[in-house]
Formats: sequence, C-alpha cells, structure tokens
Amino acid sequence: MNIAWKITAWLSSRRRIADWLITRSQRTPYFDIVKNGENYMRRWWLFNPYDHETRKTRHRWCPISIRVHHIMKPDDDRHLHDHPWNARTIILRGSYLEEVAPYSGPDMNGGFRHGLGSLRVRQRGDTARIGYGQFHRITSVSRDGVYTLFISGAHRGTWGFLVGGQKVPWREYLGIKE
Repeated sequence: MNIAWKITAWLSSRRRIADWLITRSQRTPYFDIVKNGENYMRRWWLFNPYDHETRKTRHRWCPISIRVHHIMKPDDDRHLHDHPWNARTIILRGSYLEEVAPYSGPDMNGGFRHGLGSLRVRQRGDTARIGYGQFHRITSVSRDGVYTLFISGAHRGTWGFLVGGQKVPWREYLGIKE
C-alpha cells in the first residue's frame, strides 16, 4: 500500500482532525440511507459534491469527491456489492468487519470473475482501496457505528450485487422499478 495513504489515514484519524472533518462535513448534508425505517448510513459532503442525476462533480477540473459516512448498521443484503467508481476509505472513528472478494472484475466473456472471500477488520487509522468491480459487504460495525472519510473517483458504471458469479444491477436486485 502506498505510504502516502497510510500517513494520510493516520493523520486524518487523530481525534482532533477527525472531529474537525466530521463537524465540517455536517454543514453540507447528502441524503441518508434508510432501511426498514432506521438510518443505516448518514452521509455528508466534504469536498466537490456530484449531482445525483448527472454524476458530474461541481468542480469539473477535479474528478474526486469526498464525503464523511457514519455507518450505523452492517449491510443486511445476502450478497456482496460493488460501487460505481474507484474509491478510498479512511476509518476516522470506530471499526467494522468487512467481507471482501479478493479480486472481482470483468472477465473476457462479459461476466465477472472473483476469488474466495475473506474477512478484514477495519479500524481507526486504517485505509482501504475499493475498486470498481470489487465486491464487498460490511458484516458488523462497532457499537456507536463507524465514521469514514470516503474519497470517490469519477463514475465508471453502475453498482450492483454479485449473484452466482454475475453482477446484478442494484435496482433489479432490490426490486426497485425505474
């Protein structure tokens, strides 16, 4: 892992800096994710928000966006999911246990290939790369949840769930009509 990311994660997770990042981000809310009437994840913009419809960042010259997430509950979906961009997460407070497919990505036949899953503990000061097409799931979070600094790149596609070795688009998986 790049030493610069390790140093950035260590500095960002120091109590005063983490508190400042969290407090500052709360001035610019993004929409919360609610499941079964309860907050699953609260989210706030820290830098360069993108339009939810067009996926274009406010500052076109910069392809990254930065948010603070407060993950309050584990993912309750049966299958691993991916994200529509490459991203980096830095744990500011708390911890979580993550199930990760060591490699997931497009294969030569239009499907997805992936390895056997593994479990990883992510705790304050840790950082992890989340690649487009890399499937994962948060299986447990610390008692008060976990705060993360979430840095995402430009959109590369849509997100979905890994079912039987194939990526199923998220709306189809969740039974949401367009």
